[in-house]
Amino acid sequence: MRRVTYHLAIAAIFKNETPYLEEWLEYHLLVGFDHFYLYDNDGSNEVRELLAPYFRAGIVSHHPFTWINGTRHDRPTPFGGRDKNHIAFGHAARHYHREFDWIMKIDVDEFLVPIEGDSIADIVDRRDASRAKCIRVPRFNFGDNGHLKKPDGLVLESYTKREAESSNHKDLGNSRFLSNNLRTNSAHSWGFRRIRGGVKIREQDVADMRVHHYYTKSLEEYLTRQNTMRSRVVSEEGFRERNAGRNDVDDKSMLRFASEIKHRIAMRRSGADASDIDGGEHRLRLLRRGLL
Repeated sequence: MRRVTYHLAIAAIFKNETPYLEEWLEYHLLVGFDHFYLYDNDGSNEVRELLAPYFRAGIVSHHPFTWINGTRHDRPTPFGGRDKNHIAFGHAARHYHREFDWIMKIDVDEFLVPIEGDSIADIVDRRDASRAKCIRVPRFNFGDNGHLKKPDGLVLESYTKREAESSNHKDLGNSRFLSNNLRTNSAHSWGFRRIRGGVKIREQDVADMRVHHYYTKSLEEYLTRQNTMRSRVVSEEGFRERNAGRNDVDDKSMLRFASEIKHRIAMRRSGADASDIDGGEHRLRLLRRGLL
Protein backbone atom coordinates (compact mmCIF):
# COMPACT_ATOMS: atom_id res chain seq x y z
CA MET A 1 0.00 0.00 0.00
CA ARG A 2 1.29 3.44 -0.96
CA ARG A 3 2.05 5.63 2.07
CA VAL A 4 2.36 9.41 1.82
CA THR A 5 2.61 12.22 4.38
CA TYR A 6 0.08 14.59 2.83
CA HIS A 7 -3.14 14.09 0.93
CA LEU A 8 -3.58 17.49 -0.76
CA ALA A 9 -0.63 19.82 -1.32
CA ILE A 10 -0.01 23.10 -3.13
CA ALA A 11 3.10 24.32 -4.95
CA ALA A 12 3.41 28.09 -5.36
CA ILE A 13 6.01 30.77 -5.97
CA PHE A 14 5.41 34.27 -4.64
CA LYS A 15 6.76 37.80 -4.63
CA ASN A 16 5.15 40.97 -3.25
CA GLU A 17 2.27 38.92 -1.81
CA THR A 18 2.76 39.62 1.92
CA PRO A 19 -0.68 41.26 2.42
CA TYR A 20 -2.43 38.21 0.99
CA LEU A 21 -0.51 35.18 2.25
CA GLU A 22 -2.35 34.58 5.53
CA GLU A 23 -5.79 34.66 3.92
CA TRP A 24 -4.66 32.35 1.13
CA LEU A 25 -3.02 29.83 3.47
CA GLU A 26 -5.85 29.75 6.01
CA TYR A 27 -8.48 29.41 3.30
CA HIS A 28 -6.81 26.41 1.67
CA LEU A 29 -6.20 24.75 5.04
CA LEU A 30 -9.89 25.24 5.77
CA VAL A 31 -11.04 23.43 2.62
CA GLY A 32 -8.75 20.45 3.13
CA PHE A 33 -5.18 21.09 1.98
CA ASP A 34 -2.52 19.89 4.40
CA HIS A 35 0.79 21.16 3.02
CA PHE A 36 2.33 23.96 0.97
CA TYR A 37 5.62 23.97 -0.94
CA LEU A 38 6.35 27.69 -1.10
CA TYR A 39 9.09 29.19 -3.25
CA ASP A 40 9.94 32.56 -1.73
CA ASN A 41 10.97 35.04 -4.42
CA ASP A 42 10.41 37.88 -1.97
CA GLY A 43 13.08 37.15 0.63
CA SER A 44 11.99 39.76 3.14
CA ASN A 45 12.16 39.45 6.93
CA GLU A 46 8.48 40.38 7.01
CA VAL A 47 7.56 37.30 4.99
CA ARG A 48 9.69 35.00 7.14
CA GLU A 49 8.07 36.36 10.31
CA LEU A 50 4.58 35.99 8.84
CA LEU A 51 5.26 32.39 7.82
CA ALA A 52 6.99 31.40 11.08
CA PRO A 53 3.84 29.89 12.71
CA TYR A 54 3.26 27.79 9.59
CA PHE A 55 6.88 26.57 9.65
CA ARG A 56 6.54 25.57 13.30
CA ALA A 57 3.30 23.70 12.60
CA GLY A 58 4.91 21.78 9.71
CA ILE A 59 2.40 23.22 7.26
CA VAL A 60 4.89 24.95 4.95
CA SER A 61 8.08 23.75 3.27
CA HIS A 62 9.94 27.00 2.57
CA HIS A 63 12.40 27.48 -0.29
CA PRO A 64 14.29 30.78 -0.58
CA PHE A 65 14.11 31.59 -4.28
CA THR A 66 15.79 34.98 -4.59
CA TRP A 67 18.90 33.38 -6.11
CA ILE A 68 17.05 33.44 -9.43
CA ASN A 69 16.62 37.22 -9.38
CA GLY A 70 18.48 38.97 -12.17
CA THR A 71 18.88 35.82 -14.25
CA ARG A 72 17.24 35.23 -17.62
CA HIS A 73 14.49 33.27 -15.85
CA ASP A 74 13.49 36.39 -13.89
CA ARG A 75 12.58 38.45 -16.95
CA PRO A 76 9.30 38.55 -18.88
CA THR A 77 9.34 35.50 -21.13
CA PRO A 78 7.88 34.78 -24.56
CA PHE A 79 5.10 32.21 -24.75
CA GLY A 80 6.56 28.77 -24.05
CA GLY A 81 9.69 30.18 -22.41
CA ARG A 82 10.94 28.76 -19.11
CA ASP A 83 10.65 31.21 -16.24
CA LYS A 84 11.15 31.06 -12.48
CA ASN A 85 7.59 29.77 -11.95
CA HIS A 86 8.23 26.72 -14.11
CA ILE A 87 11.52 26.01 -12.35
CA ALA A 88 9.81 26.14 -8.94
CA PHE A 89 6.98 23.83 -10.01
CA GLY A 90 9.48 21.42 -11.53
CA HIS A 91 11.45 21.32 -8.29
CA ALA A 92 8.30 20.46 -6.30
CA ALA A 93 7.34 17.66 -8.70
CA ARG A 94 10.84 16.23 -8.82
CA HIS A 95 11.71 16.34 -5.11
CA TYR A 96 8.41 15.91 -3.29
CA HIS A 97 6.17 13.65 -5.38
CA ARG A 98 6.53 10.81 -2.85
CA GLU A 99 5.18 13.00 -0.03
CA PHE A 100 1.65 13.72 -1.28
CA ASP A 101 -1.27 12.19 -3.16
CA TRP A 102 -2.36 15.29 -5.11
CA ILE A 103 -0.69 18.64 -5.79
CA MET A 104 -2.25 21.85 -7.07
CA LYS A 105 -0.31 24.20 -9.32
CA ILE A 106 -1.60 27.56 -8.18
CA ASP A 107 -0.62 31.16 -7.39
CA VAL A 108 -1.31 33.29 -4.32
CA ASP A 109 -3.96 35.22 -6.26
CA GLU A 110 -5.86 31.98 -6.96
CA PHE A 111 -8.23 30.06 -4.67
CA LEU A 112 -9.54 26.54 -5.30
CA VAL A 113 -13.25 26.67 -4.42
CA PRO A 114 -15.63 23.78 -3.67
CA ILE A 115 -18.98 24.27 -5.38
CA GLU A 116 -20.55 21.24 -3.72
CA GLY A 117 -20.06 21.36 0.06
CA ASP A 118 -17.13 23.02 1.82
CA SER A 119 -14.32 20.49 1.31
CA ILE A 120 -12.01 20.08 -1.66
CA ALA A 121 -10.74 16.86 -0.05
CA ASP A 122 -14.23 15.33 -0.17
CA ILE A 123 -14.63 16.27 -3.83
CA VAL A 124 -11.24 14.88 -4.84
CA ASP A 125 -11.85 11.63 -2.98
CA ARG A 126 -14.83 10.92 -5.23
CA ARG A 127 -12.42 10.53 -8.18
CA ASP A 128 -10.69 7.28 -9.03
CA ALA A 129 -7.09 8.02 -8.05
CA SER A 130 -5.87 4.86 -9.78
CA ARG A 131 -6.96 6.23 -13.19
CA ALA A 132 -7.12 10.04 -12.99
CA LYS A 133 -3.68 11.54 -13.51
CA CYS A 134 -5.03 15.05 -13.13
CA ILE A 135 -8.18 17.08 -12.63
CA ARG A 136 -8.24 20.14 -14.85
CA VAL A 137 -10.15 22.65 -12.77
CA PRO A 138 -11.88 25.49 -14.66
CA ARG A 139 -10.60 28.95 -13.75
CA PHE A 140 -12.59 32.17 -13.64
CA ASN A 141 -10.93 35.58 -13.67
CA PHE A 142 -12.26 38.22 -11.28
CA GLY A 143 -12.19 41.96 -11.96
CA ASP A 144 -11.57 45.13 -9.99
CA ASN A 145 -15.09 45.54 -8.54
CA GLY A 146 -14.64 49.25 -9.22
CA HIS A 147 -11.71 49.62 -6.78
CA LEU A 148 -8.92 52.01 -7.69
CA LYS A 149 -7.15 51.60 -4.33
CA LYS A 150 -6.56 48.46 -2.28
CA PRO A 151 -9.69 48.00 -0.14
CA ASP A 152 -9.77 46.94 3.49
CA GLY A 153 -10.91 43.40 4.22
CA LEU A 154 -10.21 40.01 2.69
CA VAL A 155 -9.68 39.50 -1.03
CA LEU A 156 -12.67 37.17 -1.18
CA GLU A 157 -14.87 39.88 0.41
CA SER A 158 -13.61 42.76 -1.73
CA TYR A 159 -13.72 41.14 -5.16
CA THR A 160 -16.96 39.38 -6.04
CA LYS A 161 -17.36 40.12 -9.75
CA ARG A 162 -16.01 37.82 -12.43
CA GLU A 163 -16.18 36.83 -16.06
CA ALA A 164 -19.20 34.84 -17.18
CA GLU A 165 -17.34 31.83 -18.61
CA SER A 166 -14.21 30.01 -17.60
CA SER A 167 -11.23 31.17 -19.66
CA ASN A 168 -8.54 28.74 -18.51
CA HIS A 169 -7.77 25.90 -16.12
CA LYS A 170 -5.37 24.85 -13.38
CA ASP A 171 -4.16 21.28 -12.82
CA LEU A 172 -4.62 19.26 -9.65
CA GLY A 173 -2.05 16.57 -10.39
CA ASN A 174 -1.89 13.00 -9.12
CA SER A 175 1.60 12.16 -7.84
CA ARG A 176 1.32 8.57 -9.11
CA PHE A 177 1.61 9.89 -12.66
CA LEU A 178 3.77 13.03 -12.35
CA SER A 179 6.94 13.33 -14.42
CA ASN A 180 9.96 15.30 -13.20
CA ASN A 181 8.49 18.34 -15.03
CA LEU A 182 11.92 19.43 -16.27
CA ARG A 183 10.44 20.27 -19.69
CA THR A 184 7.00 21.45 -18.59
CA ASN A 185 6.94 25.20 -19.17
CA SER A 186 3.42 25.90 -17.99
CA ALA A 187 1.86 27.78 -15.09
CA HIS A 188 -1.35 25.78 -15.59
CA SER A 189 -0.56 22.15 -16.42
CA TRP A 190 1.61 19.46 -14.87
CA GLY A 191 3.71 17.05 -16.94
CA PHE A 192 3.05 13.32 -16.64
CA ARG A 193 4.92 10.09 -17.37
CA ARG A 194 3.51 8.58 -20.53
CA ILE A 195 4.28 5.00 -19.54
CA ARG A 196 1.97 5.32 -16.54
CA GLY A 197 -1.12 5.91 -18.68
CA GLY A 198 -4.04 7.43 -16.84
CA VAL A 199 -6.60 9.98 -17.98
CA LYS A 200 -6.96 13.72 -17.60
CA ILE A 201 -10.34 14.81 -16.29
CA ARG A 202 -11.16 17.74 -18.58
CA GLU A 203 -12.28 21.07 -17.21
CA GLN A 204 -15.54 20.70 -19.16
CA ASP A 205 -16.29 17.68 -16.95
CA VAL A 206 -15.53 19.39 -13.63
CA ALA A 207 -18.58 21.11 -12.14
CA ASP A 208 -17.98 20.59 -8.42
CA MET A 209 -14.99 22.92 -7.96
CA ARG A 210 -13.34 25.85 -9.70
CA VAL A 211 -10.44 28.27 -9.36
CA HIS A 212 -11.14 31.91 -8.54
CA HIS A 213 -8.36 34.04 -10.01
CA TYR A 214 -8.08 37.52 -8.51
CA TYR A 215 -5.70 38.74 -11.17
CA THR A 216 -6.20 42.48 -11.51
CA LYS A 217 -7.68 43.43 -8.11
CA SER A 218 -7.61 47.25 -7.84
CA LEU A 219 -5.60 49.48 -10.14
CA GLU A 220 -3.19 50.20 -7.29
CA GLU A 221 -2.58 46.49 -6.70
CA TYR A 222 -2.29 45.66 -10.39
CA LEU A 223 0.48 48.21 -10.88
CA THR A 224 2.62 46.62 -8.14
CA ARG A 225 2.24 42.97 -9.17
CA GLN A 226 5.12 41.04 -10.67
CA ASN A 227 5.04 40.56 -14.44
CA THR A 228 6.36 37.31 -15.89
CA MET A 229 5.09 37.46 -19.48
CA ARG A 230 5.72 39.97 -22.25
CA SER A 231 2.02 39.93 -23.13
CA ARG A 232 1.06 41.36 -19.70
CA VAL A 233 1.69 45.08 -19.75
CA VAL A 234 1.82 46.63 -16.28
CA SER A 235 0.22 50.03 -16.94
CA GLU A 236 -3.20 51.66 -16.67
CA GLU A 237 -3.86 50.65 -20.26
CA GLY A 238 -2.85 47.07 -19.47
CA PHE A 239 -5.13 47.14 -16.42
CA ARG A 240 -8.13 48.21 -18.49
CA GLU A 241 -7.38 45.52 -21.05
CA ARG A 242 -7.00 42.73 -18.45
CA ASN A 243 -10.07 43.95 -16.55
CA ALA A 244 -12.41 43.99 -19.56
CA GLY A 245 -15.27 41.50 -19.22
CA ARG A 246 -14.23 40.45 -15.73
CA ASN A 247 -16.95 42.24 -13.75
CA ASP A 248 -19.93 40.71 -15.56
CA VAL A 249 -21.18 38.20 -12.95
CA ASP A 250 -21.72 38.88 -9.25
CA ASP A 251 -20.34 35.82 -7.42
CA LYS A 252 -20.51 35.84 -3.62
CA SER A 253 -19.90 32.12 -3.19
CA MET A 254 -16.69 32.69 -1.22
CA LEU A 255 -18.26 34.88 1.44
CA ARG A 256 -19.34 31.82 3.44
CA PHE A 257 -15.69 31.28 4.41
CA ALA A 258 -14.87 34.86 5.48
CA SER A 259 -15.66 34.75 9.20
CA GLU A 260 -13.78 31.51 9.78
CA ILE A 261 -10.72 32.74 7.88
CA LYS A 262 -10.60 35.89 10.02
CA HIS A 263 -10.93 33.75 13.15
CA ARG A 264 -8.08 31.49 12.07
CA ILE A 265 -5.79 34.42 11.20
CA ALA A 266 -6.42 36.02 14.60
CA MET A 267 -5.72 32.74 16.41
CA ARG A 268 -2.54 32.09 14.43
CA ARG A 269 -1.25 35.59 15.19
CA SER A 270 -2.03 35.13 18.89
CA GLY A 271 0.26 32.11 19.04
CA ALA A 272 -2.53 29.57 19.49
CA ASP A 273 -1.63 25.91 19.13
CA ALA A 274 -1.98 24.64 15.57
CA SER A 275 -4.28 21.80 16.66
CA ASP A 276 -6.73 24.36 18.07
CA ILE A 277 -6.72 26.41 14.86
CA ASP A 278 -7.05 23.49 12.50
CA GLY A 279 -10.31 22.47 14.08
CA GLY A 280 -11.69 25.24 11.87
CA GLU A 281 -13.28 22.89 9.34
CA HIS A 282 -15.53 21.57 12.11
CA ARG A 283 -16.32 25.14 13.21
CA LEU A 284 -17.29 26.09 9.66
CA ARG A 285 -19.79 23.25 9.40
CA LEU A 286 -21.34 24.32 12.70
CA LEU A 287 -21.56 27.90 11.47
CA ARG A 288 -23.31 26.81 8.28
CA ARG A 289 -25.88 24.91 10.38
CA GLY A 290 -26.43 27.90 12.68
CA LEU A 291 -25.02 26.13 15.72
CA LEU A 292 -22.38 28.77 16.55
